[in-house]
Amino acid sequence: MNTNEVKIGCHVSISKSIDLAIDRALKSKCNTFQIFTKNPRGWAVKTLTDEEIQNFKRKIKQYKLDPIFGHISYLPNLASTDPEVSKKSLESFLNELSRCVALEVPYFVIHGGSHKSSNFEKGMNKYIDSILKGISYAERKVVILVENSSGGANSLTGSHQNIGKILEEINDRTAVQVCYDTCHAFASGYDLRTKKSVENTLDDIQTNFGVDSITLVHANDSIGKLNSSLDRHQHLGLGEIGEKGFSAMINNSQLKTKPWILETPVDEIRGDIKNILYLRSLIIEEN
Repeated sequence: MNTNEVKIGCHVSISKSIDLAIDRALKSKCNTFQIFTKNPRGWAVKTLTDEEIQNFKRKIKQYKLDPIFGHISYLPNLASTDPEVSKKSLESFLNELSRCVALEVPYFVIHGGSHKSSNFEKGMNKYIDSILKGISYAERKVVILVENSSGGANSLTGSHQNIGKILEEINDRTAVQVCYDTCHAFASGYDLRTKKSVENTLDDIQTNFGVDSITLVHANDSIGKLNSSLDRHQHLGLGEIGEKGFSAMINNSQLKTKPWILETPVDEIRGDIKNILYLRSLIIEEN
């Protein structure tokens, strides 16, 4: 597998019209990409026009960018047992899934959820029930990807064991898989700084839910230290995981074939293009 065959992209904006995300992905040298399907900072939803939908699908076919990933907006908490929050969260989740169906986006990433003032078991049951409703609503046209979290007291997906429990309870790996965020993993206590520590972490994943269940890698370095529970992304190679860690991951035979989506900062140090090119530069060509 050569450098250009590895799928690397970033999260791109849908500002003004959702089909413009494809133009932005191409400009950022992506061969895969991720989007929000709506304004991520509010509950309100602006209806997609037929023109937007057709333009989006036409451009995807034209430029052969794949796979495409949708990502749930910021406000929904699918583990909440608060009646109002739960209702709004589920409605938003299902609406965003319907947009993926309309746009023919095959994968949709959801946050791990937080049980907050409820207990862990109630939060977990609510989260699993929400996912099952999503599977039914989208009629299996969209694969739901559970994202690992950075840990913390109320987290559901901060541990590989809990992710394994979710997948086991749903018991349908064709409908629900995993998005593995490197910053979140490191912040929740899984070391990714060396080849050996990456191998150890992958062994633990294999034990709990299987590396094959990872459909997408969110490639983010970490501002926070190991087991800090701090969800703060850094440019690749410039954070606590560092260059050795990302070199070990991108050249690992179990991870190299998976799509990589960056959610790194855009500032005076680097933008998306430089982070994508940096990750590509770490790839060791196979003979």
